[in-house]
Amino acid sequence: MRRIEVSRTLVKSPPELWEVLQGDCIQQAVDDAVVETRKDERELAWSGDGVAGTARIEPSNWGTKVVLTAEVEAYAAELGLWARMRGAKPPPTRHPDIEQRLEGVLDTLGSDQRKPFARE
Repeated sequence: MRRIEVSRTLVKSPPELWEVLQGDCIQQAVDDAVVETRKDERELAWSGDGVAGTARIEPSNWGTKVVLTAEVEAYAAELGLWARMRGAKPPPTRHPDIEQRLEGVLDTLGSDQRKPFARE
């Protein structure tokens, strides 16, 4: 399994970030992801087709640190021993762009969610 971790410190409160994380931002980044809470207002676990990960919120000096991890299944085992010994290359992973998608989640979390003078 390939492990990917991205993190960023955002100048937002943990409850504000938690509200957005519990929404559908992870489900939009990872198609058909199932999200469940592990630790209330601290950690989420998610899983999808061939990928699983966590979203963790930690207090930081000037804001809140958000850490997103993902583990992507590899297809190397599907080739078999003899094919690998002959030098056959495994097919690409199911989610080759997962790191960019997780960076996009961090961008979403860091952007303004509310418009201060808009009437609702």
